[in-house]
Amino acid sequence: MNLEVAGLKGEFEIYLYDSEKRLKEYRRVKNITVNSGFRAVCDMMGLGGVSPFNYCAIGTGTTAPSPSDTALANEIARVLGGYTRTADNVWKNDATFGAGVGTGAITESGLFNASTGGTMLCRQTFPVINKGANDTLVVTWQYTLS
Repeated sequence: MNLEVAGLKGEFEIYLYDSEKRLKEYRRVKNITVNSGFRAVCDMMGLGGVSPFNYCAIGTGTTAPSPSDTALANEIARVLGGYTRTADNVWKNDATFGAGVGTGAITESGLFNASTGGTMLCRQTFPVINKGANDTLVVTWQYTLS
């Protein structure tokens, strides 16, 4: 008998660059997929028409993530990322927060399916990354379906 074991595993990487495009900081973090995210993935598979999770948000909240989260603790910026499929089963979204966007002590990130509000797919907190006004922050979310 051959049993299928499937999962949805996500993580993200954060790159902070100075105005000269030199890497200042890097983080790699496993995320938590929230309940509303799992429901939306099911609806995408069964109903279609659900907006994709292409918007990345960053914030300054430090409240630990929970499956019941529906928003960041303190969102300060959200941008539209770029989707790619890097393998048959790997979904990737690259979001860039340019100079002057999302400046501050960044400690959380999440993915959403709208430019404001919308449904949250996932959220995670991490040690502070101080984004200055001239810095660029790149957040790369990746989900592996296995």
